[in-house]
Amino acid sequence: MKKLFAIAGLFMLATSSWGQNVEEVVVTGARTEEGATMPGTFLRKTGDYLLLQVNVTNDTREAPARKDEIYATLRTALAAANKDGSIEISVIDENDLVIALKVDSATVVLRNGDRPDTSATRISVKTKIPQQGANGQALISKLKDFVSGIKVTGRTKLDPDGDVDISIVAPHRYRTEIIGLFAQDAKSITAALGEDYKIVATGIDRPVRWVRMGLLELALFVPYKFEVLPSTVNTFVAVPAQ
Repeated sequence: MKKLFAIAGLFMLATSSWGQNVEEVVVTGARTEEGATMPGTFLRKTGDYLLLQVNVTNDTREAPARKDEIYATLRTALAAANKDGSIEISVIDENDLVIALKVDSATVVLRNGDRPDTSATRISVKTKIPQQGANGQALISKLKDFVSGIKVTGRTKLDPDGDVDISIVAPHRYRTEIIGLFAQDAKSITAALGEDYKIVATGIDRPVRWVRMGLLELALFVPYKFEVLPSTVNTFVAVPAQ
């Protein structure tokens, strides 16, 4: 077991640089490679933000006018969020990263709408989730009320999506805590099995993954696996799953 904890400690040091790149990630499902499953040991956390997806559309006939009216509406929304103080407006990129909204062509990607002469885009209206005593339905109502109170320009429409997402800031900063939970679990397993058995873990060096577990919570984990072996075994080769 001393060797097990030493190895775990080395992995903690080797991956400490993860926390240096602060990022906010939307939790839409398990962030893990195909075929991997969540292990028995994981860290359950309340998300950092609740996000309401909002579809922004405009059907003014001329494309430049549609763009101007959408941009004007987004500027109004940003001003309202700044005044509120508890609301932020973002966009989500193709990697599920949450990016603060800037009203420019690099951040606001306009696409053709479902009907002719229509432009559309998508934004996220978000608010922090209290770490204690959070009321998910109240937070959703707060976000919807904020959207309904935005004064639109021209023929712009703001339509909240029916679903909400949660996000977490810098998920890899929890790696040390996750590895600590694994080490505790490994210690309890070896204690229960006795000296005739030992466990050999693989995958503990992999990056942190995450999966949603309810309206406001998620599970963070490292996709490790372990084998229970007789203590007399000195050589072990892990066989990849078929």
